[in-house]
Amino acid sequence: MEHSLDDSHTLYILITISGVVDKKGVITAMSELFTHPDFQSKHTMWDFTRASMGLSIGDLREIIGILKLFKPPRKNFANRVALVVPMRMEMNMAKIFLSISKLLPFDYKVFENREQTLPFLTSDTD
Repeated sequence: MEHSLDDSHTLYILITISGVVDKKGVITAMSELFTHPDFQSKHTMWDFTRASMGLSIGDLREIIGILKLFKPPRKNFANRVALVVPMRMEMNMAKIFLSISKLLPFDYKVFENREQTLPFLTSDTD
């Protein structure tokens, strides 16, 4: 799995994933994102359109476990996360991720393309 981080957008950070998605790669991308200087003030878009799913439900649970350890430095931070996942199997895995991430301090939503994410990521209301 490879990833790139693009912080040139005003309101969100774009993470583009390619290759076979694996737990180690996702954790590496999350670590890079969480230490980015704009992370607290910009929402996040994860684009998986160039990737194929290589995660198991067990991997998703481990990733959620790591995310549970994350404590934002301030209560109000840019917590919206758009997951762009166009394929049916990947969409099902993303929806499983959403169902097991309900208690996290993030507002995750799944979309089929980048254009659909913009109202969610750029809206002033929560």
